[in-house]
Amino acid sequence: MTSNPISGLIPRGSLGLKLLLVCALVLAMGIPLIMVGALMEGREQRARQVTAEIGAQAGGQQVIGGPMLVVPYRRAIEITSTEGQVSTSIERGRYIVFAANGTADSQLAVSQRRLGIYRADSFDASTNFHAEFDPAAALEGLDPSYVFEWDNAQIAMFVGDSRTIRDAAELRFANGDTVTLEPSSDFDFGFAAAANGQTHYEPVPATRPLQTFVAPAPLNGAPEPFVVDTRIVLGGAQRFAVAAFAQDTAVTISGNATATRAQGYFQTSEGVELTGEGFNAQWRVPFVARNMPKAANLTSFNLGEIASHDMAVSFVAADDIYQGVSRAIEYGIMFIGIVFLATLVFEAVSGKKAHAAQYILVGLAQCVFYLLLLSITEIIGFTQAFMMAAAATVLLLAYYAGASFRSAAVGFKALLGLSGLYGAMYVLMTLEDFALLAGSVVAFAVIAATMIATRRIDWYGRAAPAGSATQ
Repeated sequence: MTSNPISGLIPRGSLGLKLLLVCALVLAMGIPLIMVGALMEGREQRARQVTAEIGAQAGGQQVIGGPMLVVPYRRAIEITSTEGQVSTSIERGRYIVFAANGTADSQLAVSQRRLGIYRADSFDASTNFHAEFDPAAALEGLDPSYVFEWDNAQIAMFVGDSRTIRDAAELRFANGDTVTLEPSSDFDFGFAAAANGQTHYEPVPATRPLQTFVAPAPLNGAPEPFVVDTRIVLGGAQRFAVAAFAQDTAVTISGNATATRAQGYFQTSEGVELTGEGFNAQWRVPFVARNMPKAANLTSFNLGEIASHDMAVSFVAADDIYQGVSRAIEYGIMFIGIVFLATLVFEAVSGKKAHAAQYILVGLAQCVFYLLLLSITEIIGFTQAFMMAAAATVLLLAYYAGASFRSAAVGFKALLGLSGLYGAMYVLMTLEDFALLAGSVVAFAVIAATMIATRRIDWYGRAAPAGSATQ
């Protein structure tokens, strides 16, 4: 009988070849992990859509701008035609004058709204504004051709969505007078463009939709300093912001939520302070940091820029729960490989054998862990879902190990080892910024332990010489 010339190069029972097979199986387990990852992305996109719908019903992301003074003006300008003829025209427009100092104190009552398994954080915000105006100082040095109509001056404020305003907002002045803010459609968001020597107004979309409210200003025909206070109560969802409405603006936002982060154009100096009852965040934006003039011509100033220069807090949205699941899937191959490698080492040191089909079943059970984690997380949150999915997977794998090797001791050791492994996985998932470092350390430690445990194993599987001891 002719012998196979290659058979001598491939010893039977070779642990080296078994290691290569196990590595191939680990890579094959990436296919179901990719499928779980694709499913998670679809669920996350669906969660974002539903969360946006819930938030829109509650008022959506809100931004609010405090009192600003708007003064009509007229001035005579000379226009030169293409033929060289000079004519005089009266230009009419409006100037916006920002308060010299302004404060805003917002109290938020945060709650959750649900639609099926999805949820979004909504809030009721009560904001007290205080603004101190000095129009003459703000307009000092302006071209004297501007003639301001102080009798027609107005105080303007804006919000992102007025549908959720809870009550009528009144302006209160130092002398005790009050006026009620009324909706206005006179404020477009745009810029001025020049064509053929003529200035025309071109509306452009604002950075976000804004709805403006106005009330008469108590100037009595002269740019006298004055102080105004008001209170606005409105609802919203996911994000609340206050615009830097004054030259020097101080803002405080507090509420009963704990999963809160500071956002916006300006950042807090101390971050969000978490207390036993909720959070507190404070900002101070001086004039030099605001990067806006004291007053601006609304024919050349985009009013939407005020809303973009904001101070904000946001709350954990429903789709944030997928971040932990996504991070777990990213390290899925590594943890499946660790279990496979541990099984192979056990084979090498015990002399017992595991079939390739058993490796595949163990790998699929670990892949189903991520599917369980995803589905349960959507309902009860990541931490509880991880504990439930990990407990079910560890118990299943420990039972299978004990039954396959017909040893209760093996099953108990597998239970301890897998519990430690999934515990390390949870710690790794919650580290966020240090997840890569921790994962690298875990991978190095596992490889080092494997190399030490198998340092005397004959990977070729050749028979030991007569009379020699087997390690």
